[in-house]
Amino acid sequence: MKILILIALFAISLVSIDNAFAEEAKTPIKMKIGIEIMNIGEINKETGAYELFFWVSETSDDYDFTKQPPPIIDYENGYVEEITAISVKEHFYKFKARGTFFNAMDYREHPFNKLNLAIHIKSVIPNTLDNLQFEVDQKFSGIRKESFVSVPGWEIKDPYFFVSNQTYPWGEFSRFSAVVPVESSTTGVILKYFVPAILIAAFAFSTYWIPASYSDEKIEILAATLVGAIFYHVTYLSAGIPSVQYLTFADKVMLSLYTVFGMSLLNVLLHKKLEHELKENYTVLVERNLNIKFRILTPIFAIIVLLITIMI
Repeated sequence: MKILILIALFAISLVSIDNAFAEEAKTPIKMKIGIEIMNIGEINKETGAYELFFWVSETSDDYDFTKQPPPIIDYENGYVEEITAISVKEHFYKFKARGTFFNAMDYREHPFNKLNLAIHIKSVIPNTLDNLQFEVDQKFSGIRKESFVSVPGWEIKDPYFFVSNQTYPWGEFSRFSAVVPVESSTTGVILKYFVPAILIAAFAFSTYWIPASYSDEKIEILAATLVGAIFYHVTYLSAGIPSVQYLTFADKVMLSLYTVFGMSLLNVLLHKKLEHELKENYTVLVERNLNIKFRILTPIFAIIVLLITIMI
Protein backbone atom coordinates (compact mmCIF):
# COMPACT_ATOMS: atom_id res chain seq x y z
CA MET A 1 0.00 0.00 0.00
CA LYS A 2 2.80 2.38 0.91
CA ILE A 3 4.51 1.53 -2.37
CA LEU A 4 1.38 2.46 -4.33
CA ILE A 5 1.12 5.79 -2.48
CA LEU A 6 4.78 6.57 -3.23
CA ILE A 7 4.29 5.74 -6.91
CA ALA A 8 1.22 8.02 -7.05
CA LEU A 9 3.08 10.89 -5.38
CA PHE A 10 6.00 10.46 -7.78
CA ALA A 11 3.67 10.52 -10.80
CA ILE A 12 1.97 13.68 -9.52
CA SER A 13 5.35 15.39 -9.06
CA LEU A 14 6.37 14.49 -12.63
CA VAL A 15 3.13 15.95 -14.00
CA SER A 16 3.69 19.13 -11.97
CA ILE A 17 7.23 19.49 -13.32
CA ASP A 18 6.03 18.92 -16.90
CA ASN A 19 3.31 21.55 -16.45
CA ALA A 20 5.83 24.02 -15.06
CA PHE A 21 8.12 23.50 -18.03
CA ALA A 22 5.16 23.74 -20.41
CA GLU A 23 4.06 27.02 -18.87
CA GLU A 24 7.59 28.35 -19.09
CA ALA A 25 7.89 27.21 -22.71
CA LYS A 26 4.61 28.90 -23.61
CA THR A 27 5.97 32.31 -22.67
CA PRO A 28 7.65 33.63 -25.83
CA ILE A 29 10.07 36.51 -25.95
CA LYS A 30 8.34 39.74 -26.93
CA MET A 31 10.54 41.83 -29.19
CA LYS A 32 9.63 45.23 -30.62
CA ILE A 33 10.90 45.87 -34.14
CA GLY A 34 11.22 49.32 -35.67
CA ILE A 35 12.29 50.37 -39.16
CA GLU A 36 13.03 53.97 -40.10
CA ILE A 37 13.51 54.59 -43.81
CA MET A 38 16.46 56.92 -44.42
CA ASN A 39 16.54 57.03 -48.20
CA ILE A 40 15.15 55.33 -51.30
CA GLY A 41 17.43 54.39 -54.17
CA GLU A 42 16.62 53.29 -57.70
CA ILE A 43 13.24 51.69 -58.44
CA ASN A 44 13.24 49.21 -61.32
CA LYS A 45 9.74 48.99 -62.80
CA GLU A 46 10.62 46.00 -64.96
CA THR A 47 11.70 43.72 -62.11
CA GLY A 48 9.96 45.34 -59.15
CA ALA A 49 13.33 45.78 -57.42
CA TYR A 50 14.20 48.77 -55.25
CA GLU A 51 17.05 49.88 -53.02
CA LEU A 52 16.42 51.07 -49.45
CA PHE A 53 18.56 52.64 -46.74
CA PHE A 54 17.08 52.18 -43.27
CA TRP A 55 17.62 51.80 -39.53
CA VAL A 56 16.53 48.61 -37.76
CA SER A 57 15.92 48.62 -34.01
CA GLU A 58 15.18 45.64 -31.75
CA THR A 59 13.91 46.25 -28.22
CA SER A 60 13.00 43.63 -25.63
CA ASP A 61 12.82 43.53 -21.82
CA ASP A 62 13.05 39.73 -22.10
CA TYR A 63 16.34 39.71 -24.00
CA ASP A 64 19.85 40.82 -22.97
CA PHE A 65 21.74 41.82 -26.11
CA THR A 66 24.99 42.30 -24.14
CA LYS A 67 25.07 38.62 -23.12
CA GLN A 68 23.85 36.96 -26.31
CA PRO A 69 23.72 37.89 -29.99
CA PRO A 70 20.43 39.19 -31.41
CA PRO A 71 18.06 36.60 -32.86
CA ILE A 72 18.75 35.78 -36.50
CA ILE A 73 16.23 37.44 -38.81
CA ASP A 74 15.45 36.70 -42.44
CA TYR A 75 14.63 39.40 -45.01
CA GLU A 76 11.98 37.47 -46.88
CA ASN A 77 11.64 39.66 -49.95
CA GLY A 78 15.25 40.70 -50.49
CA TYR A 79 18.70 40.86 -49.04
CA VAL A 80 20.84 43.28 -47.03
CA GLU A 81 24.15 44.18 -48.66
CA GLU A 82 25.67 46.29 -45.91
CA ILE A 83 25.24 46.78 -42.15
CA THR A 84 26.89 49.70 -40.33
CA ALA A 85 26.59 51.85 -37.18
CA ILE A 86 25.76 48.96 -34.84
CA SER A 87 24.61 50.04 -31.37
CA VAL A 88 24.21 47.52 -28.52
CA LYS A 89 22.66 48.04 -25.08
CA GLU A 90 21.23 45.62 -22.55
CA HIS A 91 17.71 45.54 -24.01
CA PHE A 92 18.27 47.50 -27.20
CA TYR A 93 19.98 46.67 -30.50
CA LYS A 94 20.15 48.97 -33.53
CA PHE A 95 21.96 49.08 -36.88
CA LYS A 96 21.85 50.83 -40.23
CA ALA A 97 21.34 48.73 -43.35
CA ARG A 98 21.37 49.03 -47.11
CA GLY A 99 19.57 46.40 -49.13
CA THR A 100 17.74 45.48 -52.31
CA PHE A 101 14.19 44.21 -52.07
CA PHE A 102 11.52 42.99 -54.45
CA ASN A 103 7.77 43.28 -54.65
CA ALA A 104 5.17 42.34 -57.25
CA MET A 105 3.95 45.10 -59.55
CA ASP A 106 0.57 45.35 -61.23
CA TYR A 107 0.96 47.18 -64.55
CA ARG A 108 -2.75 47.47 -65.34
CA GLU A 109 -2.72 51.18 -64.41
CA HIS A 110 0.56 51.95 -66.20
CA PRO A 111 1.80 54.67 -66.54
CA PHE A 112 0.00 55.56 -63.29
CA ASN A 113 2.23 53.07 -61.51
CA LYS A 114 1.86 52.16 -57.86
CA LEU A 115 4.37 50.17 -55.85
CA ASN A 116 4.60 49.16 -52.21
CA LEU A 117 8.22 49.35 -51.11
CA ALA A 118 8.07 46.62 -48.49
CA ILE A 119 10.55 45.08 -46.08
CA HIS A 120 9.45 41.76 -44.55
CA ILE A 121 11.47 40.56 -41.55
CA LYS A 122 10.80 37.03 -40.29
CA SER A 123 12.18 34.99 -37.42
CA VAL A 124 13.84 31.66 -38.26
CA ILE A 125 14.33 28.28 -36.60
CA PRO A 126 14.59 27.74 -33.64
CA ASN A 127 12.71 30.99 -32.94
CA THR A 128 9.25 29.83 -33.87
CA LEU A 129 6.15 31.70 -32.76
CA ASP A 130 6.24 29.82 -29.44
CA ASN A 131 9.68 31.26 -28.69
CA LEU A 132 9.76 34.72 -30.30
CA GLN A 133 7.03 37.18 -31.22
CA PHE A 134 7.51 40.51 -32.95
CA GLU A 135 5.67 43.71 -32.11
CA VAL A 136 5.64 47.06 -33.93
CA ASP A 137 7.79 49.69 -32.27
CA GLN A 138 6.06 52.90 -33.36
CA LYS A 139 8.72 55.01 -31.65
CA PHE A 140 11.44 53.82 -34.03
CA SER A 141 9.29 53.26 -37.13
CA GLY A 142 8.66 55.78 -39.89
CA ILE A 143 10.36 57.67 -42.67
CA ARG A 144 12.70 60.61 -42.48
CA LYS A 145 11.08 63.88 -43.53
CA GLU A 146 14.27 65.47 -44.81
CA SER A 147 14.36 66.57 -48.43
CA PHE A 148 16.86 63.87 -49.45
CA VAL A 149 14.24 61.14 -48.92
CA SER A 150 12.79 61.34 -52.41
CA VAL A 151 12.56 59.39 -55.64
CA PRO A 152 12.48 61.33 -58.93
CA GLY A 153 9.17 60.78 -60.70
CA TRP A 154 7.50 59.18 -57.68
CA GLU A 155 5.34 60.53 -54.86
CA ILE A 156 5.98 59.01 -51.42
CA LYS A 157 2.88 58.26 -49.34
CA ASP A 158 2.59 57.60 -45.61
CA PRO A 159 4.28 54.34 -44.53
CA TYR A 160 2.57 51.72 -42.40
CA PHE A 161 3.81 48.84 -40.25
CA PHE A 162 2.23 45.61 -39.05
CA VAL A 163 3.00 42.17 -37.64
CA SER A 164 1.62 38.92 -39.01
CA ASN A 165 2.17 35.18 -38.54
CA GLN A 166 3.61 33.02 -41.31
CA THR A 167 2.93 29.29 -41.31
CA TYR A 168 5.21 26.76 -43.01
CA PRO A 169 5.38 22.96 -42.87
CA TRP A 170 8.29 23.29 -40.45
CA GLY A 171 6.66 25.78 -38.09
CA GLU A 172 4.90 29.09 -37.52
CA PHE A 173 6.91 32.30 -37.35
CA SER A 174 6.40 35.95 -36.52
CA ARG A 175 6.86 38.48 -39.31
CA PHE A 176 7.28 42.25 -39.16
CA SER A 177 6.42 44.28 -42.27
CA ALA A 178 7.27 47.86 -43.18
CA VAL A 179 5.54 49.26 -46.27
CA VAL A 180 6.20 52.59 -48.02
CA PRO A 181 3.68 53.20 -50.84
CA VAL A 182 4.94 55.20 -53.81
CA GLU A 183 2.99 56.39 -56.85
CA SER A 184 3.85 57.96 -60.17
CA SER A 185 3.34 61.72 -60.29
CA THR A 186 -0.08 62.29 -61.88
CA THR A 187 0.87 65.63 -63.43
CA GLY A 188 4.11 64.23 -64.81
CA VAL A 189 2.36 61.22 -66.34
CA ILE A 190 -0.27 63.35 -68.08
CA LEU A 191 2.26 65.83 -69.47
CA LYS A 192 4.90 63.29 -70.50
CA TYR A 193 2.75 60.40 -71.72
CA PHE A 194 -0.74 61.45 -72.74
CA VAL A 195 -0.43 65.02 -74.01
CA PRO A 196 1.94 64.00 -76.87
CA ALA A 197 -0.36 61.10 -77.83
CA ILE A 198 -3.41 63.38 -77.86
CA LEU A 199 -1.55 65.93 -79.99
CA ILE A 200 -0.70 63.25 -82.56
CA ALA A 201 -4.37 62.21 -82.71
CA ALA A 202 -5.37 65.87 -83.03
CA PHE A 203 -3.54 66.06 -86.38
CA ALA A 204 -5.74 63.22 -87.64
CA PHE A 205 -8.86 64.92 -86.26
CA SER A 206 -7.90 68.17 -88.01
CA THR A 207 -8.38 66.53 -91.41
CA TYR A 208 -12.14 67.08 -90.99
CA TRP A 209 -11.48 70.73 -91.84
CA ILE A 210 -9.52 69.95 -95.01
CA PRO A 211 -11.63 70.00 -98.23
CA ALA A 212 -12.38 66.61 -99.79
CA SER A 213 -10.59 67.71 -102.96
CA TYR A 214 -7.35 67.29 -101.00
CA SER A 215 -8.09 63.67 -100.14
CA ASP A 216 -4.60 62.50 -101.13
CA GLU A 217 -3.03 65.01 -98.75
CA LYS A 218 -5.46 63.93 -96.01
CA ILE A 219 -4.46 60.29 -96.46
CA GLU A 220 -0.78 61.24 -96.26
CA ILE A 221 -1.41 63.11 -92.99
CA LEU A 222 -3.36 60.17 -91.57
CA ALA A 223 -0.72 57.65 -92.58
CA ALA A 224 2.14 59.68 -91.13
CA THR A 225 0.38 60.40 -87.83
CA LEU A 226 -0.82 56.78 -87.48
CA VAL A 227 2.73 55.48 -87.93
CA GLY A 228 3.90 58.07 -85.39
CA ALA A 229 1.20 57.02 -82.91
CA ILE A 230 2.09 53.32 -83.22
CA PHE A 231 5.79 54.08 -82.82
CA TYR A 232 5.08 56.25 -79.78
CA HIS A 233 2.87 53.55 -78.27
CA VAL A 234 5.34 50.70 -78.72
CA THR A 235 8.65 52.43 -77.99
CA TYR A 236 7.74 55.03 -75.37
CA LEU A 237 4.46 54.25 -73.61
CA SER A 238 5.40 50.58 -73.19
CA ALA A 239 9.02 51.29 -72.26
CA GLY A 240 10.25 50.43 -68.78
CA ILE A 241 7.79 47.60 -68.11
CA PRO A 242 7.95 43.91 -69.04
CA SER A 243 5.78 42.40 -71.75
CA VAL A 244 2.46 41.62 -70.07
CA GLN A 245 -0.51 39.65 -71.40
CA TYR A 246 -3.14 42.19 -70.37
CA LEU A 247 -3.97 45.73 -71.45
CA THR A 248 -2.43 48.54 -69.45
CA PHE A 249 -4.21 51.86 -69.06
CA ALA A 250 -1.82 53.31 -71.65
CA ASP A 251 -2.89 50.59 -74.12
CA LYS A 252 -6.55 51.42 -73.52
CA VAL A 253 -6.00 55.13 -74.12
CA MET A 254 -4.09 54.42 -77.32
CA LEU A 255 -6.83 52.09 -78.58
CA SER A 256 -9.35 54.89 -78.11
CA LEU A 257 -7.03 57.28 -79.98
CA TYR A 258 -6.68 54.76 -82.81
CA THR A 259 -10.45 55.19 -83.20
CA VAL A 260 -9.78 58.79 -84.26
CA PHE A 261 -7.53 57.58 -87.08
CA GLY A 262 -10.06 54.95 -88.13
CA MET A 263 -12.91 57.45 -88.21
CA SER A 264 -10.80 59.99 -90.11
CA LEU A 265 -9.93 57.40 -92.74
CA LEU A 266 -13.59 56.36 -92.98
CA ASN A 267 -14.48 60.01 -93.54
CA VAL A 268 -12.11 60.21 -96.51
CA LEU A 269 -13.51 57.00 -98.02
CA LEU A 270 -17.12 58.18 -97.62
CA HIS A 271 -16.27 61.46 -99.34
CA LYS A 272 -14.77 59.50 -102.23
CA LYS A 273 -17.85 57.24 -102.39
CA LEU A 274 -20.33 60.14 -102.34
CA GLU A 275 -18.28 62.06 -104.87
CA HIS A 276 -18.41 59.06 -107.20
CA GLU A 277 -22.12 58.38 -106.70
CA LEU A 278 -23.51 61.92 -106.62
CA LYS A 279 -21.13 63.40 -109.15
CA GLU A 280 -22.34 66.98 -109.85
CA ASN A 281 -24.80 66.72 -106.93
CA TYR A 282 -21.89 66.35 -104.51
CA THR A 283 -21.80 69.90 -103.21
CA VAL A 284 -19.84 71.74 -100.57
CA LEU A 285 -22.91 71.57 -98.33
CA VAL A 286 -22.97 67.75 -98.49
CA GLU A 287 -19.27 67.64 -97.70
CA ARG A 288 -19.63 70.06 -94.80
CA ASN A 289 -22.58 68.16 -93.26
CA LEU A 290 -20.66 64.88 -93.41
CA ASN A 291 -17.62 66.46 -91.74
CA ILE A 292 -19.80 67.93 -88.98
CA LYS A 293 -21.29 64.50 -88.27
CA PHE A 294 -17.81 62.96 -88.03
CA ARG A 295 -16.57 65.75 -85.74
CA ILE A 296 -19.36 64.80 -83.34
CA LEU A 297 -19.21 61.00 -83.74
CA THR A 298 -15.43 60.61 -83.53
CA PRO A 299 -14.97 61.68 -79.89
CA ILE A 300 -18.11 59.74 -78.94
CA PHE A 301 -16.76 56.53 -80.47
CA ALA A 302 -13.33 57.15 -78.92
CA ILE A 303 -14.88 57.50 -75.46
CA ILE A 304 -17.00 54.38 -75.99
CA VAL A 305 -13.91 52.35 -76.95
CA LEU A 306 -12.07 53.64 -73.88
CA LEU A 307 -14.98 52.75 -71.57
CA ILE A 308 -15.32 49.28 -73.09
CA THR A 309 -11.60 48.52 -72.65
CA ILE A 310 -11.73 49.78 -69.07
CA MET A 311 -14.71 47.55 -68.28
CA ILE A 312 -13.28 44.33 -69.73
